[in-house]
Amino acid sequence: MKFLVSKDIHSNPNFTLLLGFYSLMMFLYFAGDLFYLAHFFGSTAQEVLSTLKGDPDEFIEPLSLLSLLEHIHISLFLSVLALFTTMAIVLRIRLTHTHKKLIILIGMLSLLISFLALAGTYFLHDLFVYGFVTATLLWHFTGLYALGIILVQLWFKRS
Repeated sequence: MKFLVSKDIHSNPNFTLLLGFYSLMMFLYFAGDLFYLAHFFGSTAQEVLSTLKGDPDEFIEPLSLLSLLEHIHISLFLSVLALFTTMAIVLRIRLTHTHKKLIILIGMLSLLISFLALAGTYFLHDLFVYGFVTATLLWHFTGLYALGIILVQLWFKRS
């Protein structure tokens, strides 16, 4: 992201407006992705297990390997793109070094863990589903938190 070379994101009002609307759209993406995942997999650990492994009592077929790999492929690309660009902006806002590092570490590690836990749930053991649900919620809320801070600093703090 070469356009973020300057440490002062408030120097150009058009740039501030652009980053603000980009952050707003990313905020909507993170929130919408949570709704998509709740619809695709389910909103509880048991619903996620039913989606992945199937449930004969409710006549739910297990998710095919092809569908799972397609979901992982597309979601991994989109989520990495969204989270990395969000974190690139986090590096340019006025926060302490520790706060920035904590936001980035929690966001990136929970994203990695969520995809590993999803694969672990499908291939290894059902207990990985709790890691998937927790890590997925954690990286989404970390991204939403970071974007909230970005929007406040871009649009409401002008010093």
